[in-house]
Amino acid sequence: MRVFRLIPIIAAAITLFSTGATTSAQIFASDLNLELLWSQARRQPEDFAVACVPLYNPIEAVIYNGDEPFPLASVGKLVTYVEYARQVDAGGISLGEIVSTPVLDLYALPRTDGGAHQRYIESFEEEVSSLSLWEVASEGMMGYSSNAASDYLLARIEPVDWNAFYTELNMQNTTPPHPLNMVPVMMSNHETGRLELDDVQSPTLQADGEAFFLQYIQDEQWREEEIEYRNQRRRGFPEWEVQQYVLQNHTMTGTARDFVYLMSAIYDDNGPLSESVKQLSRDALRWTDFEHIDLTYEEYGSKLGFYSGGTLTLVAYGDPYNSDPVISVVFFRNIPRWNYRDMLRNDQLGDFVHWMNLNTCAGLRERLDSL
Repeated sequence: MRVFRLIPIIAAAITLFSTGATTSAQIFASDLNLELLWSQARRQPEDFAVACVPLYNPIEAVIYNGDEPFPLASVGKLVTYVEYARQVDAGGISLGEIVSTPVLDLYALPRTDGGAHQRYIESFEEEVSSLSLWEVASEGMMGYSSNAASDYLLARIEPVDWNAFYTELNMQNTTPPHPLNMVPVMMSNHETGRLELDDVQSPTLQADGEAFFLQYIQDEQWREEEIEYRNQRRRGFPEWEVQQYVLQNHTMTGTARDFVYLMSAIYDDNGPLSESVKQLSRDALRWTDFEHIDLTYEEYGSKLGFYSGGTLTLVAYGDPYNSDPVISVVFFRNIPRWNYRDMLRNDQLGDFVHWMNLNTCAGLRERLDSL
């Protein structure tokens, strides 16, 4: 049973809903306070992308800046998850495969995922020594957004022909996944210290980061020294502008249009994914046991991504009661520090997605025209 999601949910206004309260839903959707989001979009329109697609009427889709690559943060975990589900479906990985928790913990880097991995492990009533890979993938990586779970799963499914994967799903501008804990080690570690702006233009920076993270997993002494370094330096990341450059140029990027194709492959009745892969993916994305969501949607699924340096990303599927299902993608990058925390704390992306879902994308084009 899913009992936790990392994404904050909107609460107070949705309590007005009932399963048949279409009018209340429309009032709520129009009254959501999205000024933080729209002010950021007006301030930096080139650093904002959105796609809203009514699943049963794609001709009414609204896409803005849809082909510009954005840093994905944890939204990239969805790509890893779908490939995992494909390998399960093909028989290459057993759904019941077991993962040793001490091995999984080797992929955990302190102070890097907001405590998600620790919360995931602590969600079990008693200390566990092993977990199913399915549990690690669907709950650890997708539900709690543990970077350790993501990095372990990526190592488990490799090698992957990502070009073939993207071609099959018509994704033309997304780069391959990489270990997420590579990013903080690349930005700052006990050997190199923090990156400065002069350091980030190295063409080998991502490869260097992956090598450092591999050393962290495999070299016990290096790992111990790195953990000590991170425990002593709570703010080990480089300056905000350096982080922005690294995220855009040395981490996984993708476009809003590509992620519409990916979400459509999961939720549309047609498309290249098998029914089994679709179901496994929908199960991992689905919110359950949330009263406000349950009162508003027949089904709601989403994946949030955020990263210090000003990246906020969200992909979602919403099927509201008495309305048609909607696929939505929202990407931001280069958000100033002072606005980034406010947008995250106020769940502006989540509220925006609900606004699009409950209006079936109506009104979005007019708001975009005003940027």
